[in-house]
Amino acid sequence: MVRISRFTMTAVSISMATVLLTGCFSKYDYNSASNYGSKRDAPRQDTSRAYQTQQQYAPVSHKVTKLEMNQFLSDQVAAMDGVSSAIIIMGDNVAYTAITIDASATGTKGGSGIYGAGSETNHYGIVKGLYNPYTPQDDSQHPSVLISPGNGAETEMHHEHLSHLFKQKIAEKIRSLDPSVQDVYISANRTVVNEFNQLAKESWNGRSLEPYREQFISLVEGTFGTSPTIPNQAEANGREQ
Repeated sequence: MVRISRFTMTAVSISMATVLLTGCFSKYDYNSASNYGSKRDAPRQDTSRAYQTQQQYAPVSHKVTKLEMNQFLSDQVAAMDGVSSAIIIMGDNVAYTAITIDASATGTKGGSGIYGAGSETNHYGIVKGLYNPYTPQDDSQHPSVLISPGNGAETEMHHEHLSHLFKQKIAEKIRSLDPSVQDVYISANRTVVNEFNQLAKESWNGRSLEPYREQFISLVEGTFGTSPTIPNQAEANGREQ
């Protein structure tokens, strides 16, 4: 009869536990359609960017000559993990994308998590006075507002604080579905989302977006700027500084 020492049994148990733990965590520790924040295989800093590409090298202009909503691209981006809603307004051949975020993916916001710094929306619930703490005696919301400070999906004030890989995957999706797209701009800013929602309503009702073109240009210039972006560690650490 073979006798196994307590030490041997302990060593075997530790080895098995290590294998099991490695097996469990390895599944989630790589970038995937629902994980944009893994450091194990983080993209290198020289990874070719699919969004705001032209702005990496030279000043850009947002003075578009034609505006139209692209419902198909909007629906496809909205179906991605981590995206709660998406509205894509095509300015000539540039896809301006307004998104809200949900908890169906991790790593959407660089290092801060879904409800980390920069959050524009609270999630207190529907208790009277907490649904919208900014107007504690009035829980109503103007019908033109998609996202308010007191309710709605998650937003992010600064587009630079959306993780690189999250924006990269959105931009790659858009470009793969429509090769004519020359560039992609992505924002989850609450004001941008609400303004794009108004444009979408006009489009859904069959009305031209031309009357809103100058207003649109001003909005995206204020959001993304026109000066070249300074190379940073966004591709390496998942958050632009």
